[in-house]
Amino acid sequence: MTRSPRDFSKSSWVFGSAAAFLFVAGCGYAEYEARLAETKKYYAYLDKIEQSLSGRWSAPGNLMDVRVPNQFMPIPPPQVIKEEDGTEKQPLVDPRQPDYLNLEFPQLHGAWEANFKVAKGGGATEDRKGYIYALSNYWELAGEHANDAGEFVNNLKVYLSEKLQVSVSDETTQVHPKVAPAYQVQSTFDTFSFKGKNIDGTNYTFEVYGKKIGSVIGVIVVALPEGIENAQKVNERIPMMLESFNFTSVPPKIGSDKK
Repeated sequence: MTRSPRDFSKSSWVFGSAAAFLFVAGCGYAEYEARLAETKKYYAYLDKIEQSLSGRWSAPGNLMDVRVPNQFMPIPPPQVIKEEDGTEKQPLVDPRQPDYLNLEFPQLHGAWEANFKVAKGGGATEDRKGYIYALSNYWELAGEHANDAGEFVNNLKVYLSEKLQVSVSDETTQVHPKVAPAYQVQSTFDTFSFKGKNIDGTNYTFEVYGKKIGSVIGVIVVALPEGIENAQKVNERIPMMLESFNFTSVPPKIGSDKK
């Protein structure tokens, strides 16, 4: 039986529609697979963060917050002294400040410490501490030196160079997270290091990371002994910490009292 041109046209339409459906379905499946793979990567990223960093720490007044590598424990801030007449005053000693060096970090908001095994000659090891410090120029912006608060990072560099008696090195700009697109908003840090500071027979490296939001500047200082066993873990966790570092972008009013 001879098929009419209309029959052929109908068959062609059915075949074309089926092919188009399969093509669209194929594209949809590929898109679904891509989204599923991206979701798996995202949750793997979250799991790695949870396994690597401590819970979120916030400074009084929620001026800044950060998640440090989970081997670090917070150093308690000084307790306010209450006088007999009910007045309060700040103690002379802040336990968060380094007692192993003749320096005092300016505008310190938080400090952490961790114990590390440090390799020595002949396969021996010894216990040494590492430290993290969180600073900010926030309250400088409210005081009589408000005009100089924008130089907070540069002033810190000069101060540490004088106190540590070590030349600054590795001055550069870093972006964290380093890979884009990323799961966190990328931030730019001005970074520099002081290497080879001898403290009780062990060389330390001080790494400084400064971040600016408007006129407010936040700084993370990491002080680690050289020769840490399995140092890769802490080296991987420092960039994660920097990704989590946030602080207010709203400066205080001139003349505001420090809380």
